[in-house]
Amino acid sequence: MATLAKLYPILKDLGLEDQKANEFVEIIDESRKEGLATKEYIKDLEIRLVKWIIGLMIAQTSISIALLKLF
Repeated sequence: MATLAKLYPILKDLGLEDQKANEFVEIIDESRKEGLATKEYIKDLEIRLVKWIIGLMIAQTSISIALLKLF
């Protein structure tokens, strides 16, 4: 929030009312917090990605073997 506090005076200089400038800074702060990825989320995403890659590799291998047997 410290860096966002620097935004408040800039918004005031642009002519925004106290309440509107404060609301704007709070909205940005909330969206910034919601957008951050945690280590747990990244680890979960990595595990899901590896599962998909392994599944696709198995499917690709099975299709290749089936095509080779066909010819």
